[in-house]
Amino acid sequence: MTDDQKTQPGAGASCGGGPVMTPPPWRRWARPQGGWSLSEVPDLSGRIAVVTGAGRGIGLAAAEHLARHGAHVVALCAAEEGGRAPATALRQSVPGSRMDRVPCDLAQLAQVRHAATDIVRLADGRVDILVNNAAVAALPPTRSPDGYEAHFAINHLGHFALTGHLLPALLNAPEPRVVNVTSVLHWLGRFRPDQVAMPRRYHRWTAYFDSKLANLLFTYGLHAWAGAHDLPLRSIAAHPGLVNTTLGSRALRADARHREARALEWMQARWHSPEQGALSLVRAAADPHIGGGDLLGPGGRWEWSGPPVPARAARRATDPRAAERLWQLSQHLTGHPFPTDGRKPARDRGET
Repeated sequence: MTDDQKTQPGAGASCGGGPVMTPPPWRRWARPQGGWSLSEVPDLSGRIAVVTGAGRGIGLAAAEHLARHGAHVVALCAAEEGGRAPATALRQSVPGSRMDRVPCDLAQLAQVRHAATDIVRLADGRVDILVNNAAVAALPPTRSPDGYEAHFAINHLGHFALTGHLLPALLNAPEPRVVNVTSVLHWLGRFRPDQVAMPRRYHRWTAYFDSKLANLLFTYGLHAWAGAHDLPLRSIAAHPGLVNTTLGSRALRADARHREARALEWMQARWHSPEQGALSLVRAAADPHIGGGDLLGPGGRWEWSGPPVPARAARRATDPRAAERLWQLSQHLTGHPFPTDGRKPARDRGET
């Protein structure tokens, strides 16, 4: 159990049999205090880092940053997110670096389970860092192959299942941490458990905002679950600010919404690059001073850009009752990848 977990009292509800810890105190809007840079990343040699959505955008940038600091990176990518080019380019620029690629469609829970098996094999049974980054945005009404609304399925449910399947490997690491990538726009989200299949009144951006709120509720739910089981796992959230990527605009153009896509691209192009946006993720993954339950984001105005600092979450994002309800719902929909019988995970029972 980390120091920050020890000092936070329980709060009544439970995630898998233990008390939900009181959410971290509200933070004021952060401003850079001397900043934070890649020079502060410790040597990650010998550590295994899994990054989802690492075929492009901030996922690729985060994977490259971690690999350049010595981590063996396992990049989880959708089939259309490129082949081995990123890993080849990285090896050419950083001799001795290692990046393996595992294809997976996070919308398909069966693929997530198989991908977790491949990751454990590549990582020799131990995962130090899991960065749940992959996301979609602004999709038209779409259901996953398993029957769930696509933003909820990919942005949250697939990552929940992946984390649960990788839990034994995470607990084989001395100081494991899970980083869930959310958005500053989670403030506009709502938790609608009765609409996970498909909202009755669908809006492409509302569905995205709701999924980003779910990322934070999962972060705090996992933080509570780890504390209840006296585990050293740190569950941390990070958001990149406003980043110049094709997230959102890609789906808009595919749906012939070119004017909306151009407006989004115009705004994104004036802020973070993917390399800058990835700094929040990298700090959450590597900074030893960041504790479980923390949220990091850019420290500039409106948290759109700037060096990564502790950020403030919406009150509904740390609601213990909502976190518990989402946890139980996600367990049910994904086949209960986290222990549910009151026992501690394998490492605590002396198993391997």
